[in-house]
Amino acid sequence: MDLRKLPNALTIGRGAAGPIGAFLLLSSYSATEESGAVGYGLAAFIVLVLAALTDAIDGWLARALDAETALGELLDPIADKLLVGSYLVAFVVIFRFDLLLVIPVALILARDLTVTGLRLSSAKPSVMRATTTAKLKTFFQMILVIAPFIVVMTGPHSDEAMGRYALSWIVGVWFLAAVTLWSALPYWQARNTP
Repeated sequence: MDLRKLPNALTIGRGAAGPIGAFLLLSSYSATEESGAVGYGLAAFIVLVLAALTDAIDGWLARALDAETALGELLDPIADKLLVGSYLVAFVVIFRFDLLLVIPVALILARDLTVTGLRLSSAKPSVMRATTTAKLKTFFQMILVIAPFIVVMTGPHSDEAMGRYALSWIVGVWFLAAVTLWSALPYWQARNTP
C-alpha cells in the first residue's frame, strides 16, 4: 500500500464510522437484553473514540508524508460532519425526538450542510479552508458526543441524576449549536471573495 494514501483512507474511514457507530448506538438503545445493550454501547463508544483520534492523525500523517492534497482538505471536514452528525441524530432518536434536542441538532446539521455546499461550490477552494474556530468547534462537538458514554460508564446513577446529566448535556448541545452557527460566518463572508 502506498503510505501517501493512508491519510485520505483514515479520513474516509472516519466518515464511514459515523453511520456505523450511530447504528451501534441505536442497537444498544433498542436491545432487549442488558448484555446486548452494553455490547453495542461499548462498540459505539470505541468506534467513536477511534474515529475521533483519526482527526488528528490524518492531518499529521499527511504533513509527515508530504501527502497533503486538495481532496484530503475537502474530505476532512466532511468526515468530521458525518461522524458527529450521525451520532447526534442517533441521540435525537434516543431522546424520542424531543424538540429541546431536535432544534439545536437541526441547526448544527443545517450549518454543516451549508458550509459544505459553500466549499463545494467555491471557485476558490483555498478561501474555504477550515478556520481555527471551526476546528475548535469540531473538537468540542466530538467531546460533547463522547460525554454521554462517559456518564453511562462511570457507574450506576439514579433516575434523578441521569435527568440532570441529560439536561446539562442538552444545554451543552444548545451552546454548541450557537458556536457552530457563529463559526459559519467566515465561510459565508468568503463565498464571494475574489
